[in-house]
Amino acid sequence: MSNTKIRIISGIVLIFLVFGCLYVGPKASLVLIGMIGIFVIDELIVNFYHQRRFSKRYLLSQILYSLGYYFFNFYQISKSSFNFWNSAGIFLNILLMTYLFLIMKKSDLLLKVFRATSWMTGFIILIPLLSLSSIIHFKEWQLFIIGLLVLNFMVDTAAYFTGKKFGRHKLWESVSPKKTIEGAIGGVLFSVLATSFFWKKYISDVSPLTIVFFTFVACSSQLGDLVQSKLKRQFEIKDSSSLIPGHGGVYDRVDSLLFVAPFYAFYLMANFQ
Repeated sequence: MSNTKIRIISGIVLIFLVFGCLYVGPKASLVLIGMIGIFVIDELIVNFYHQRRFSKRYLLSQILYSLGYYFFNFYQISKSSFNFWNSAGIFLNILLMTYLFLIMKKSDLLLKVFRATSWMTGFIILIPLLSLSSIIHFKEWQLFIIGLLVLNFMVDTAAYFTGKKFGRHKLWESVSPKKTIEGAIGGVLFSVLATSFFWKKYISDVSPLTIVFFTFVACSSQLGDLVQSKLKRQFEIKDSSSLIPGHGGVYDRVDSLLFVAPFYAFYLMANFQ
């Protein structure tokens, strides 16, 4: 079976899993988002940082993440808390973009810093996951989550097929050799069109400002993917894991989602609360 077919089948299974949780309710969706963080932390510490599973650093990261995620989603649920974490997520994205655009070469010193601070992985992953989970606490949370999924994953899907069909010019070969400019443009275009259609039909009117925001998030989705691609080159690995056939690991699948979640959640809190 070709990799494309495996990728499609795995994607369908993931869609059923996500929409199953959305149908069951907010608690099931919060648990799913929480589990995503646990898998991402596992992949980063074990496969990127080469720390032993259940080592002190591993356990500290998982415990810190789990307690923080539970506390803010099930114990102290407040708009001010989520506003803080959304702002922290945007600041974290600025740091990641600085890393993406300004640190041009592989650095052994940087690798040592990453590994030395691996105990902070749980806290770093907690930030965007709290931004994502904050959407569950909105009244129309299901529609907002679906809107985010359409906006984010349509970029990746459309870019993959558009690039495969029309791709001629490399987007950033030293960071992600397979990505093309044509694929990137196609991904953003189809994502904005699909999200605008969904948004107008189920959520609210689509203004020019809304389209600008969708375009910004679609572009940010690709930046998030490039950040992960650069990290994998730094650590000389192909995929974060092989857990999801055709897609790699959980982090491979949600890298861009984690990056855009703070922007999207911040927009919702500014316009729908």
